[in-house]
Amino acid sequence: MIPPSLLDREVQGSIDFFLQYSNFDPHSRGYGLTVDSTKESQPASIAATGFALTAWVIASERGLLPARQALDITRRTLHTLLHNVSHHRGFFAHFLQMGSAQRWGRCEYSTIDTALCLNGVITAAAYFQDDQVRELAEALLARVDWRYIVFEDEGQTRFRMAYNPDRDGDYVEGEPGFIGRWDMAAEQKMMYLQAAGYIEPETARRLYAGFRRDKGSFDGQQIIVNPGGTLFAYQFSEAWLDTARYLDPDGIDWFDNTRLATLANRAYCIAHAGAFRTYHANSWGASAGDSPWGYDVSGATPALVEPKPNGTVSIYGAISALPFVPDLAMPLIARLYREHPLTWGRYGFFDAYNLSVDPPWYSSALYGIDKGCSMIMIENYQSGLVWDLYTNSPSIQKALDILGFRQRSERSEGEGR
Repeated sequence: MIPPSLLDREVQGSIDFFLQYSNFDPHSRGYGLTVDSTKESQPASIAATGFALTAWVIASERGLLPARQALDITRRTLHTLLHNVSHHRGFFAHFLQMGSAQRWGRCEYSTIDTALCLNGVITAAAYFQDDQVRELAEALLARVDWRYIVFEDEGQTRFRMAYNPDRDGDYVEGEPGFIGRWDMAAEQKMMYLQAAGYIEPETARRLYAGFRRDKGSFDGQQIIVNPGGTLFAYQFSEAWLDTARYLDPDGIDWFDNTRLATLANRAYCIAHAGAFRTYHANSWGASAGDSPWGYDVSGATPALVEPKPNGTVSIYGAISALPFVPDLAMPLIARLYREHPLTWGRYGFFDAYNLSVDPPWYSSALYGIDKGCSMIMIENYQSGLVWDLYTNSPSIQKALDILGFRQRSERSEGEGR
């Protein structure tokens, strides 16, 4: 077991990271934006800024920031988002210039990164109960033109993934315009919740029903899988939404789905321990983040695409599993801190490590979305704060009702998953 103080120190380190790597120049148009990562020449990330907005809530609640300071940072950041940040029909550019808040290069206008930012906006508005914060938050939520990215695909109603107007822009293949489609189960469930109150209810329900529920199995139980079996895609929506309280319209238990996917991820790593010495019962977690080869996306079975293990353990991915498998995540965290001091620094745990390469590799980098996810999951494990704020917020409650989510107490007797 690990002492609660170690988890508290990790949260403190995460808050310190967001304080150190966000723009607090009061004269800057990019006030409140947070870097993508600590690597050199990195842009600001709109998604990381959403995690930062959630960090100010946690910091205020824990007394790590004076409440007035946390509120002031939040107000100023929301002003930046509404008035200064590059967007297309309300969808933010994925990456931004830290100082000007303008689009970074020819990056895409991203739906999921916008949604991650807006999750922070929703959480902040629910926590601070401040008229200015509420007004700014509502303006940001209402500005997003969800209908713009809705289309019919294979007989289903779906969202586009991104938009890029530049022929040589990021992710553009051929003609510029829309990029990709959310046709799979992944991290995008938050998008259906955010859109539900701003589009026709029937369209909202068709969108939620429109992504595939591809299934695999682990230990005799079914898991709805994302294509690569990567851990973060089971965690990002669940960092804010308290899935333990609700079943979806079809009776799907997304909390248990994440729990099973985490167990499968761990089992997959253990099964490859003979080839990769990083992996064992207290060292697991195949996700996306830093690696010896740069940013890498790893996964585990069950998946639609056969994963390729490489020995990298995503530390934040394992920490983010705390609410789902605490008895397995806690020994991993304690062992890392005790036996691998190079995984720990000024801001708590670094992003990843890999002992299967020569020499053994320890990341010295932090990614805002990674540090943010593990921070939120620790807070949820200890207090449920973020889950309660976000899930009980008016916009999310309205969305859950429109989409047909039911509290577990409403579950029919004898009903299965």
